[in-house]
Amino acid sequence: MKLELEQKLKSLAPTVLRLGLAAVMVWFGASQFNNPNAWTSLVPSWATDLSGMSALTIVHLNAVFELIAGALVAVGFGTRWLALLLSAHLFVITLDLGASAVGVRDFGLSLGLFAVALYGTDDYCIEKK
Repeated sequence: MKLELEQKLKSLAPTVLRLGLAAVMVWFGASQFNNPNAWTSLVPSWATDLSGMSALTIVHLNAVFELIAGALVAVGFGTRWLALLLSAHLFVITLDLGASAVGVRDFGLSLGLFAVALYGTDDYCIEKK
């Protein structure tokens, strides 16, 4: 009985990780839409210089990306590739932020998303159905 429960709990771990990280990404995206000016100071000058876009436009585009990718990871569609893309996205942000509190947090989130990408689809992903 104990072994069955342990196996069931282990099988839920990738789903819990996927849903938790997806929720964080959706929250980031929604927050950027609701208060974009609070996020513009985090846009590095190289991003505006390279793209020719304003920091506000970059925040809005980033919000769309994080909302859509986070929602798709939450339902388990394109899980491996979207988690890998989100992981790389956060890793680039981490490099820019450095060893600050936010940078270290984003590094941990990036590694968590990389773990989701490595695992791929879990039992509760719609692409598994």
